Amino acid sequence: MSIAAMVRSGDKKEEHIVNELNEVLQDNAFLIGATCKPTLADYDLFYALSEKNCLSAEVVTKDMTHLRRWIVAVQASISELVAVNGPSSLKGVPEVDVPTLEFGISECVPVFFYEEDDAGAGADTPASASAGSSGPAAPAEGKAAAASADADAGANSAKKMPTEAEKKAAIEKRAKKAAEKAKKKPKEKHGGGGATPAAELNVTALDIRVGKIIEVWEHDSSDKLWCEKIDLGESEPRQVLSGLRAFYKKEEMEGKHVLVLYNLKKRNLAGVPSHGMVLCATNADHTAVEFVIPPEGAKIGERVNFEGLTGDPEPENKLAKKKMLEKLAPDLKTNGDGVVVWKGIKSVTSAGPCVASKGMKDAQVS
Repeated sequence: MSIAAMVRSGDKKEEHIVNELNEVLQDNAFLIGATCKPTLADYDLFYALSEKNCLSAEVVTKDMTHLRRWIVAVQASISELVAVNGPSSLKGVPEVDVPTLEFGISECVPVFFYEEDDAGAGADTPASASAGSSGPAAPAEGKAAAASADADAGANSAKKMPTEAEKKAAIEKRAKKAAEKAKKKPKEKHGGGGATPAAELNVTALDIRVGKIIEVWEHDSSDKLWCEKIDLGESEPRQVLSGLRAFYKKEEMEGKHVLVLYNLKKRNLAGVPSHGMVLCATNADHTAVEFVIPPEGAKIGERVNFEGLTGDPEPENKLAKKKMLEKLAPDLKTNGDGVVVWKGIKSVTSAGPCVASKGMKDAQVS
């Protein structure tokens, strides 16, 4: 909802927010948790974007499939509220001409796989899927069949359907494979202490490295973003984008040693690829921001550790899928001495601890 407020105040560019929103919705039906219905946050941001005309087909491009799905779902929910409870159910909501966007999405044609080809998308679909669920996305040949059905409604009926015997054989094969997989999984031990508990998630899941900013330039379409080339000890500098235009000048950044969150998935920010995140300390209202930096003598590319904690960093895809950064970031801060800590545990490098560049105390690091 704070982002909705930023949209209304004009503090957040439309192309930036729609890209971020599309990425968030890749793994979430709606904005808050594992909900099956829109939340107040969804309605607030939807109306904010509507007020600023940020939901037009020109802004929400064809490749933003997750955002388009969210728009359709929230629109339908608003329509349902009005239909069931009358216009008074939206009392207090600003009068907004909510757009009903047409994205040209064709009718979904379910495609079921009963073939023996294990490479097909439906090869491992549970038997219950054949009873009516659309199941996972079809592979290329299934999609082609669906597209053909859109073009010619009669084509699908002409397609040879599997016999009941073929369906039964395919279901039995999948059930057999599932049973074999279950046998291979390690069973939990009962008694004598039980199963070994999974390691507790901690900051070692993050791969924070020492880097040096070697080049900085302005983003073409965002007045908040700097584009940077950062030396992280790799064969080539890594491109990272940072929303620091309001806090740092170009000459204050080039040549600066910084900390970079290394194991973030590459993503586009306002249309430009960014692979990693420069870490900064910030106060509660985000009016003051400063780099967190390694000590003099720390090696370019070395990993930042935390006293007494050991462990390998998680791969990029797992860090994103399990939302580990969101779970760990609230405890990444500076302490009363301006030293970077996680749950009070000090950061360490080969040359000593990392600190806020201007000594900001008790600040959030992100």
